[in-house]
Amino acid sequence: MGSASSVKDSSSLVSLSLIWPLRIFMGLTFLYAGLQHLTDPSYFDSSKAGFVGHLIAQYAVGSPIHDFLVGVVVPNAVTFGWMVAVAEVLVGIATLTGFLFRIAALIGLILNFMFFLSATWTAFPFYFGSDIVFVMCWLTLLLTGPQAKGSVDGVLATRFHSLAWLVAEPAQMSAAPPEVKPVDAHPSVSLAKRASLYPNQVNEVNKSFERIKQQFVSHRETVTILEFVRAFVISLGVDRTDTPRLLNAIQALVNRHGVGES
Repeated sequence: MGSASSVKDSSSLVSLSLIWPLRIFMGLTFLYAGLQHLTDPSYFDSSKAGFVGHLIAQYAVGSPIHDFLVGVVVPNAVTFGWMVAVAEVLVGIATLTGFLFRIAALIGLILNFMFFLSATWTAFPFYFGSDIVFVMCWLTLLLTGPQAKGSVDGVLATRFHSLAWLVAEPAQMSAAPPEVKPVDAHPSVSLAKRASLYPNQVNEVNKSFERIKQQFVSHRETVTILEFVRAFVISLGVDRTDTPRLLNAIQALVNRHGVGES
């Protein structure tokens, strides 16, 4: 039990360490982008070239959501600008701290997907645009979750069972495979349960097979096959009247094909 628990704990730590680089990168990127927008005086000033409304109007050219951008977003550019900037800051903080991590990852995914359909839609080839890459990063974080350790969600899930969905359970380590024993070249065949009722018949079968087996002492594969045939005959029920005929037929077949040759 102790070793299994330690393996499980180490697996959880490995999963946590693997997701941290992506969490830090995405969290800092969104936090920086949001703060940059909030502190840029031209971002909310319609008289400046960097005004969010002007940027959106440029992004709308050739975009598959052109009508939405021009008809809805541009007339309310300041409102959407504040919403995006604040959302970026909150998503960045939530990603770094692991607070409402999956919700933050979903919001980040939606934002980057909208940016992909507008700001980087004209990028060719598509991988020159960063937003589609960010979409895949957020999808990975959304599916993985923040892990139980190293996140506020982990603390909340521990105290409130109804919030367990916030945290991704670490993958359960599969049970160790059973030890494989080497195959014996001359396996010993255990008698079937029903065969124990007929000791005389079992002895007769074993003697007959021993006689045949002596002719194949130099052929391990054949001896092994004979042992399985012996077990099969016994399991059929040694009290059957056709058992002697079956044994005689096997021995006749062996003799006919020159079983004595090595």
